[in-house]
Amino acid sequence: MDKFEEIGRRLDEELGRLRKYLEEEVAPETEKRTAQFLREVSEKLSEAAKKLESRVNARNTQTSQAPKP
Repeated sequence: MDKFEEIGRRLDEELGRLRKYLEEEVAPETEKRTAQFLREVSEKLSEAAKKLESRVNARNTQTSQAPKP
């Protein structure tokens, strides 16, 4: 029975080390990369919105300048 208890303690220790590593090393880097990715996507979406607005404005300008029958 001592062997199982020892295995359990060692597993608990290793899981604690893994959790600490994930929380202190992996998570911050992942959050940093995710924030950068979101900024880049936001910029691209803003550019796409500007292009769409430009197309709508150009279409509206053409419609308003067209001769009326």
